[in-house]
Amino acid sequence: MWAVRAIIIALLVIAVVAFAYFNFGPSQTVDVNLIYVKYIDVPLVTVVFWSFVAGVAVSLILFISVYIRLTVQMRSAARRIQALEGEVAVLRNRPIEESADLLKGSDERKLEVKSPFAEGE
Repeated sequence: MWAVRAIIIALLVIAVVAFAYFNFGPSQTVDVNLIYVKYIDVPLVTVVFWSFVAGVAVSLILFISVYIRLTVQMRSAARRIQALEGEVAVLRNRPIEESADLLKGSDERKLEVKSPFAEGE
């Protein structure tokens, strides 16, 4: 699907460039006044082309920053999902009585474990 989209975009760009080239006349010039530089009698097609290139560059930078942010969020969410799935698996494997005690908030069941050192002293 991405290949079809790339081909359509390439054909669209070629059509726009061809339209601009065939409709370009020597009398279509403009003056470009940037902050520190002034260009006189610049062909209009050149101004349109470089404006397009600048727009593509700004859009690409914005897209990359959004893509990186979303990728980081997705990885964080995947880690959290994995941790929660592990927690659910642990809770599923516990005996029912122990899970009920954990849900109450207290562990009333106590296992008596005798230390071998306590009898010898």
